[in-house]
Amino acid sequence: MMKAVVLPLAVSSVLGFAPTPFAGLGRVAGPTTTLLNANLVKEFEVGKKKIQVYDGDYSDQVVALTVKTAKAAIEAKGSFSLAIPGGSVVKSLGGMSADSFDMSKMQVYFCNERIGANKCYTGALEAFVEKCGVPLENVHKVPEDGTPEEVAAQYEAMIRAAPSLDQSGDIPSVDLILLGTGDDGHCGSLYPGSDEIKATGQGKVVLPIDEGDKKSIAVSMDFMCAAKTALVSAAEPKRSLMVKRALTCEYEEWGCPAALVDAVNTIWFVDTDSVAEYESTVVV
Repeated sequence: MMKAVVLPLAVSSVLGFAPTPFAGLGRVAGPTTTLLNANLVKEFEVGKKKIQVYDGDYSDQVVALTVKTAKAAIEAKGSFSLAIPGGSVVKSLGGMSADSFDMSKMQVYFCNERIGANKCYTGALEAFVEKCGVPLENVHKVPEDGTPEEVAAQYEAMIRAAPSLDQSGDIPSVDLILLGTGDDGHCGSLYPGSDEIKATGQGKVVLPIDEGDKKSIAVSMDFMCAAKTALVSAAEPKRSLMVKRALTCEYEEWGCPAALVDAVNTIWFVDTDSVAEYESTVVV
């Protein structure tokens, strides 16, 4: 049986952070999460990935990670860049308040968006932007007009010019990216076996997706991996087999995009149901 490395909760609870580098600024205290949460069951490491297992909902911990990352980034460089998808992960940010940190210092980008529909943008407004008083000019909406190729090029150009991202590498680096997953292993809008996931390693930031009536854009795996911190969310029983495949690397080439997220600080939030299949095959 495989063996995972279990981290002592007592030590993590006292520290509440792990070192995360900000390029050009040396090493600073970059947050993971505050572990003083009653429903945290355990945490362990699989390679570079940090896995945190919760008994039930972990929305509060998504907020805790976001707030701690924001405060550390603002203190270190005067701004905080956040990339978000749609769905339940973003709804969790509704737990933030206007005084959680300086909201005027936050810049929001989107991991994916259907062109013209603005679902992710609207979801962000409803979940936390309006409530927390984030300036609308800091919420970077995906262009509404143009072909997928044109829109992807425009959004990539904007990201590559954004001063709130670390531009020192080949791929711009956001402070925190929040990522949802599917039971098929997709991550963001990168699906198993798709042209988009196969573009990994090509140095692209934003990818066009043209599926006939559905035209959209999505950030690349290269962009996800360039993030300072990446949170991968995978809850519920239906994701149990996917979590096992991702953490044991038992999948065909390009068959589990979620498994390929490899940021400097990659954290998986799972629950007791979604980690069950994995725990049946390893010693945790």
